[in-house]
Amino acid sequence: MDTFEKQQRIESINGIIKVRWFIAIIIVGLGFVLKIKYFGWASGFQGDTISGYLKMVAFGSIAFGYNLVFWLIMKRLARKPVEKINDKTLSIVSVLQIIPDQIMFTLVYYNTGTVDSMSFVFYFISVLLASSLYKTKGIILTGLLSGFFYTMLLIVEYQGIIPHFNTYQGVTLFGSPYVTKGKIVTFICYIGIMTFVAAFLSNLIRRREKNLREQRDKLYEQTHVLAVQTNELAQAQGQLQGALSRSDIAGRAATQARDEMEKANTELQKKIDELEKFYKITVGREVRMVELKGKIKELEKKIKGKEEN
Repeated sequence: MDTFEKQQRIESINGIIKVRWFIAIIIVGLGFVLKIKYFGWASGFQGDTISGYLKMVAFGSIAFGYNLVFWLIMKRLARKPVEKINDKTLSIVSVLQIIPDQIMFTLVYYNTGTVDSMSFVFYFISVLLASSLYKTKGIILTGLLSGFFYTMLLIVEYQGIIPHFNTYQGVTLFGSPYVTKGKIVTFICYIGIMTFVAAFLSNLIRRREKNLREQRDKLYEQTHVLAVQTNELAQAQGQLQGALSRSDIAGRAATQARDEMEKANTELQKKIDELEKFYKITVGREVRMVELKGKIKELEKKIKGKEEN
């Protein structure tokens, strides 16, 4: 059971617990009304019939009691993270949401003699509640269990074990095998249709939940991919900014080196110019000295010639 299914199961159980408070009040109140309506107000406080009211109070107390236990259990589970809730515990609580109600309906009907009334529709409520908790097999089992309980009530009514009242004035249906069989067949048809509809709606809702879960998972995967890509882009942006920063530093260093090189070239050019000037001066002086030496030799030759003459 994944986290999504657990969350859905918990929400369904909490909803059933809230509804059960009202169902218990209605069932117990209906039992009192039927007792008074069909057996008389005065007879309701005379003889053995007063025990019927006490039983109704006891049934109501039991219903409120086990519903309170479920409420406390769910309160305790709500303190835990959904993923840490034990699957077995949640499944047991889910199963116990329906069976006690069906047993309680049966005991109330047995105590009030309401088998011949329309009160059996409360069994349909149990099937509807089951559709919010169980899959198809669980809903079918709930429908079969409802059919079993109501059939047993009709049988014990037919045997005269539970109180009986006539739904229609002047019509006696008590003890008729044909009427009892007809009620059984009718109820089974009704509960069968109800079970089919509940299973169909449950499967429809579960398919929609599955599609939503798949879309959620797909969206989560896409979000994860986008998060990874965003992280990669952020890293690439950081690397690019680092590269740009290093490039700026390198650019400034290159500019500085270029400036230094230009400065060095300027200084070198000055030295070259000075060397050229020095060279020109030095070479010119040497050439002049050579010329002077030549003239000196010529003068010495001329002087020697004159002396010989």
